[in-house]
Amino acid sequence: MEQLKDAHYFHMPFQGNIYTMTELRLSNGKVPILAASLKRDIFYFEYLESSPTLEPATKEISFTYIPSGAEIISIDAFNKSSVINVAVIGITIIKNSNDSDSLETFLNIYSQLEEDEDFNIENIAQNCLTLELNFIPYHLTHTELITWDKDYNFNKKEIVFVLSGSDHQIHIYRENPMEHIYKEIDSYEFFPEFTKTPSPIVWIDILYMNNYEERITAIGCECGYLKLIKVDTKVKKTVYNFSTRFTNYIAKVNLYIENETKHLENFNKGTLKICCEKREISRPILNLVVVNSILPSVLFHDVLKFGLSDYIPLAKHDPCIVYTSCIVADIDFDAQKEILLGTSSQEIVLYKRDSKDNKWYLEEIRKIVAPVLSMKYIDVSGDGVKELIVSSMKGLHIFQHDPGFVQKKLKEKIDLLTIPKIGT
Repeated sequence: MEQLKDAHYFHMPFQGNIYTMTELRLSNGKVPILAASLKRDIFYFEYLESSPTLEPATKEISFTYIPSGAEIISIDAFNKSSVINVAVIGITIIKNSNDSDSLETFLNIYSQLEEDEDFNIENIAQNCLTLELNFIPYHLTHTELITWDKDYNFNKKEIVFVLSGSDHQIHIYRENPMEHIYKEIDSYEFFPEFTKTPSPIVWIDILYMNNYEERITAIGCECGYLKLIKVDTKVKKTVYNFSTRFTNYIAKVNLYIENETKHLENFNKGTLKICCEKREISRPILNLVVVNSILPSVLFHDVLKFGLSDYIPLAKHDPCIVYTSCIVADIDFDAQKEILLGTSSQEIVLYKRDSKDNKWYLEEIRKIVAPVLSMKYIDVSGDGVKELIVSSMKGLHIFQHDPGFVQKKLKEKIDLLTIPKIGT
């Protein structure tokens, strides 16, 4: 991680939690960040073009219907369109009621009234739909709801909110476009995998495959219960359902597709003949990382083939640390994904796979100024190179790749693809 430089830091007046940072992908390609604290503060972070450089800009946004004394539990955002801005932001809150022994919880949904190429976060923050909840909210995220016609042809794709709660269930909130409101729907009708669990669900990760015909869902619970389900979206039936139980709290689950190694050994610069090896198209290798808070985290390999039977623990360098978050990304541009874990000990731990023995090793540890809550690897600056965004107990950290390192890697890749000049 030496190539990742500490570019910017924004201090938060109060700390957040593992659910209080999200990104919003706009139609122009920009990916601003929304970060919230538990004490009602919500900040909007983006990069602005200031010729000849990009300047970081942060501003506090006043969202309506978040009463004084309320605490923000989770936040999520998405854009309903890829060609124009139709932004939707969900915020779950909890506040004390008049009865000191009870709590009131709500899901606030903020959205644009009309499609617009221009994006104005302040206007969106004033247009709120409030849904009262009868449970304490946990992880708020979103996914696609896929519908097929009677002949099993693709019919429609729409985005819905997915919210886990203290009632050990997962709730789905779907928009009624005619009335411009969101309502809770029967989750089992569209998501048969969302059954009741032994304890509250801490994290949900959903991945669609095979042109949306298959949905893979990983669910991690407070008690250590882990469930992996594959669903046929055409018939809305469970294909398989695996589960296991760890002995401690699960902080996060992360599904990711393993890179298919692509070599260029057949490319010979000294000849005019370029041999293109015909490769057989095979199914992707889907892996699952389970972040245990106290025990070593676990990587389940090729879950489509082996379910939860093929796994390895990720070495833990300090028995006293608590793992809080995880991302999987190729941060060194070597075409192989790395695993990054955030810890309560103010560390980012990097694991790398050795292609020779196919094992994972602890490669590096990066210290920061505060315990890590969550991480993202996205292009928030809009310059074509992703940044590592870290939410800590003290604020927001933005790590950018060293320009010299990026230029070197780019030159190496161009050299591999460049056809040499033909001599006389």
